[in-house]
Amino acid sequence: MKTAADKPTTKSPHEDHFSVAKLAADFLDTSWRIAVPVVIFALLGIFVDIKLETKPWLTLLGTVVGFVFAGLLIKKQLATATREDKK
Repeated sequence: MKTAADKPTTKSPHEDHFSVAKLAADFLDTSWRIAVPVVIFALLGIFVDIKLETKPWLTLLGTVVGFVFAGLLIKKQLATATREDKK
C-alpha cells in the first residue's frame, strides 16, 4: 500500500514557493511596517507633550495613531501579497 510520501514528486527544490529567505524577508518587511510608524508617532507625541506640558496624553495619542497607521500599512502589504498569489 503506497502512501502520499511514497509518491514521486516532479517538483525540484527550487520550485518550492516556501523558503527561509522569503520568510525572513517577509518578516523584516512586516516588522518595519509596525515599528517605524509607532516609534515616530510616539516620539512626536513625546516632543509635543514636553512643549505643551500635556504629559502623557499626546504621547498616548501618538502611539495609537502610530498603531493605526501600522495597521493600514500591513493591510496594504496583505492586499499586495494576495494579488501576487492569485497571479
